[in-house]
Amino acid sequence: MSSEMGELTQTRLQKIWIPHSSGSSRLQRRRGSSIPQFTNSPTMVIMVGLPARGKTYISTKLTRYLNWIGTPTKDNMEALQIRKQCALAALKDVHNYLSHEEGHVAVFDATNTTRERRSLILQFAKEHGYKGVCEEMTYEEIQEHYPEEFALRDQDKYRYRYPKGESYEDLVQRLEPVIMELERQENVLVICHQAVMRCLLAYFLDKSSDELPYLKCPLHTVLKLTPVAYGCKVESIYLNVEAVNTHREKPENVDITREPEEALDTVPAHY
Repeated sequence: MSSEMGELTQTRLQKIWIPHSSGSSRLQRRRGSSIPQFTNSPTMVIMVGLPARGKTYISTKLTRYLNWIGTPTKDNMEALQIRKQCALAALKDVHNYLSHEEGHVAVFDATNTTRERRSLILQFAKEHGYKGVCEEMTYEEIQEHYPEEFALRDQDKYRYRYPKGESYEDLVQRLEPVIMELERQENVLVICHQAVMRCLLAYFLDKSSDELPYLKCPLHTVLKLTPVAYGCKVESIYLNVEAVNTHREKPENVDITREPEEALDTVPAHY
């Protein structure tokens, strides 16, 4: 115990430990106080753990409870603001590298566990043109702004790449190690996007590259694959979550000079 802190003395009334004071009047005031004291007051609680494990949540609840029972407590909310400022500084560095230093790839290494942080990063990428050109656009919007790209995709959906995007062919190559791992497992639940699901289905159902991009994979639906002789049996389990129909068949006219009505002929109703 340092000389500055002094020795601890237990009060007779509350049976709590407080720093010893030679002044009896001060000790008497503390004895009659309704404020709870800790054994080693003042106390600092240090949160330790991996990202997204609830440290901030627990510290907020603990602070609220201790203040409620009369123990003056404060959590370090300023640290959250400091971390946000650090993230903004890092994003600024990303922008300088990609836009002014002719960089090609920037890795933003952070936990990014909160929705607020991810929204901040996505907004940053959108404002500076780092996201896919057609990302978050509807079929109608792509046809209106990029009719040539829309037609090229219809001509060869398996190999076509959106600007700053990837093709089904690229995705199949990325999923090869996943396929090998799935072949070694038994009961597996795969949660994925529709494009990934189409690639996996095409493998297990023995579909060609021409068929793969047009396999039906409804949103919010579990597709149960059960191995059978020389293939798999597929069962659809709808999760009763309302969603739009995103499936679009290949149109007859895939020429770049086609009319917009022909390009959008097979677009499902989603309004």
